[in-house]
Amino acid sequence: MHFKYLSILVSIIVLSQNLTAAEDNFFSQRDKQKHFIATTIISTAVTGYTRSQGYSKVESFFWGFGVAVAAGLLKEGLDGTNSGDQSFDDVKADLLGAIVGALISAQFEWKF
Repeated sequence: MHFKYLSILVSIIVLSQNLTAAEDNFFSQRDKQKHFIATTIISTAVTGYTRSQGYSKVESFFWGFGVAVAAGLLKEGLDGTNSGDQSFDDVKADLLGAIVGALISAQFEWKF
């Protein structure tokens, strides 16, 4: 059981190290911070809601993660059609935010 949490933590650390390795620090970019925060909030809310509806931690995690990633990808798709400013780095920030929000929220028993 503890191995699962350790492997998730290591995955998050490796991903975040990859993002901070660039000369222009990934997390110092305002746009990336907004993507991370938005998807963290979305995944936390959806995960919390599904936990309150009786879903398991795993099911709730995937619901929260999936909805947040879908919202991030939709936003990037709209960016591409409007101005051509699609960014894979934005998607990375979305993925990291979705993982963090869903992992944290899935651990609680939510009552709405």
